[in-house]
Amino acid sequence: MSSYSLNKLVHEIQFPDKRARFEADPEEFLSGLDLTSEELTAVREKDVRTLWLKGVNPYLLRVYQLWNKIGDEDYRAALKGLSFYDFNEEGDSSG
Repeated sequence: MSSYSLNKLVHEIQFPDKRARFEADPEEFLSGLDLTSEELTAVREKDVRTLWLKGVNPYLLRVYQLWNKIGDEDYRAALKGLSFYDFNEEGDSSG
């Protein structure tokens, strides 16, 4: 799967009405998306490192971090050792 679906999801759930639907029933909300099991797990577990490596836009990921109340220290620790060069549009970390 390309990073497009993940980016679209993270973008869409910024909006209060869609976030409310997501929070009310995450499985129902996620069921209509074309995501791999690894991507679904990363979203469910708020795994920002995997989301970064799968190609989620850094600005969208920051918003995702904030509304999920992931502290800055935890966020930085999750991304420790990564750089923008570890992020790519194909959704993997192969460079």
